[in-house]
Amino acid sequence: MKYSVIIPVYNVEKYIDRCLKSIISQNYDDLEIIVIDNGSTDSSGIICDTYASEYSNISVYHIENHGVGSARNFGLSKARGEFIYFVDSDDYLVGNLFADFADKLVSDLDLVVFCYYNSFEEDLTEKSRTEKSLPFKGNYDKDGFIKIFKELFLSDMLYTVWNKIYRREFLLENNLSFEQYELGEDVRFNLNVYRNVNRIFLSQDSYYVYVIGRKGSAMSSYNPKRIQYQLQELKMVDSLLSDWYLDSFDLDQTIKARILMSNIYNISKQNTQFSSKVEYVKDICENKDIKSFIHTEENDLKPFINYLLKQKRYSTVLFLKMVQALVKRS
Repeated sequence: MKYSVIIPVYNVEKYIDRCLKSIISQNYDDLEIIVIDNGSTDSSGIICDTYASEYSNISVYHIENHGVGSARNFGLSKARGEFIYFVDSDDYLVGNLFADFADKLVSDLDLVVFCYYNSFEEDLTEKSRTEKSLPFKGNYDKDGFIKIFKELFLSDMLYTVWNKIYRREFLLENNLSFEQYELGEDVRFNLNVYRNVNRIFLSQDSYYVYVIGRKGSAMSSYNPKRIQYQLQELKMVDSLLSDWYLDSFDLDQTIKARILMSNIYNISKQNTQFSSKVEYVKDICENKDIKSFIHTEENDLKPFINYLLKQKRYSTVLFLKMVQALVKRS
């Protein structure tokens, strides 16, 4: 069997039908679909069981909810395919992903990375779509991958698991699985993959639609611990670059700016009192690493924003971000 498609499912009764249909409708048969109902309390599990009764290549497992990483690990333990593909149950596929890559997936290829779309939806209706693209394409060995790693990482294409195909034996040989974290399982898993990968293929074609802003999703709410996890992940990146004898300063400055501003933007969109939002931003800026970054002369923040943060004008920065959010929505 060529592919094992692993789908953790949790309370996505409005989305799981579209997700499964997008996989079943692919012009390719040599795959199994492993659905893990991760303790859903809505009708998601029932919908999945209905699909399993109609399609022989769909298997559904109902387990207690111990996080998406645990569900993916469970799926890996059941997988029989030569290559592994993870899908989030509120997203969906376009094009013919499995057929297009079938001939490219040779026995010594560890990893495939392809492009995807960000979709802004309201009630399952797409309002806008943007494409996220890779700056490189083709086959790379370990040395070639290391040379382009920093630029790849800054393209935001290396964080997630659903725009990648993994060779199952490669994962098993290197004992690669998902750790139990509240946030950021994808990033940590992939950083361990990159440390061990020997051959990688990059495609500039897009096959995945990532739905942004779904109510109840992990990315739709603000978690005060998020920045802590993100800074830990950045230290893991620094360690990887150090082991590869690459300088990490410029990348650090860029990523810290992105982390800081994305968290402030996320806070600005929350449905809570403005005073609470200001306190959230203050807590972030008082973080030791972020505080040092703000006062670093060579940081990547826009000068006016940097000035406001240095002066602790958090309410002004928040107001500007709220205006930005309104402009994006219109």
